[in-house]
Amino acid sequence: MLDNLFDVKAIFRNNSIFLIPYLIFIILGGILLFANSKTDTHLEFNTFHSAFFDILFYYITFLGDGVAALLVVVMLMAVKFRYAFIVGVSNIIASLIAQILKHTLFEDMVRPRKFFEGIHDLYLVPGVENYLYNSFPSGHSTCAFALYFALSIIVENKILKFLFFSTALMVGISRVYLSQHFFEDIYAGSIIGVLITLVVYLVSTKINKNWMEKSLVSRTKI
Repeated sequence: MLDNLFDVKAIFRNNSIFLIPYLIFIILGGILLFANSKTDTHLEFNTFHSAFFDILFYYITFLGDGVAALLVVVMLMAVKFRYAFIVGVSNIIASLIAQILKHTLFEDMVRPRKFFEGIHDLYLVPGVENYLYNSFPSGHSTCAFALYFALSIIVENKILKFLFFSTALMVGISRVYLSQHFFEDIYAGSIIGVLITLVVYLVSTKINKNWMEKSLVSRTKI
């Protein structure tokens, strides 16, 4: 128990560049959710749009899908299997949890386009297919925060750590901007992604297997 506590402290210390901004997001986002209804919050978000942001968020949102995570896992396999394990397993578990929640406890949670149907004409980004159901939590946000927090743990460069946080946050914001999700959806998704990645990393540190320290490149030399 104490070892795990020390591990968590070490993770926070080594990844403060990612986690401090994330905690600020959690606090401010919690205040926003408490002070405003999801209807008012989304309509406020929906008033801010431009041709530049339409293009920016249209492409940024793809950085939080399963394909992006898969590509990263494949690349990390050429570096170290342990890294690929952390990223791959954390994304699989986090994404499964998000999908299970979407289709069980929160299956009646509709997405913004359906929610505001006949009530308010939302601004919808041209060329984007807006889904109607299974809104909570956001799968893209879950995947993004799991992926980029895992990468933050792996790298040592502080600039990269902050860049990874910024990317995860931008993916989450893109889901609201595109009216694919409400803010509460991306908020919950981020928590799932970060917590699952933390657990997977802690578990991975207890796995002392030689193959974990190898890679596809090193294996070809044996």
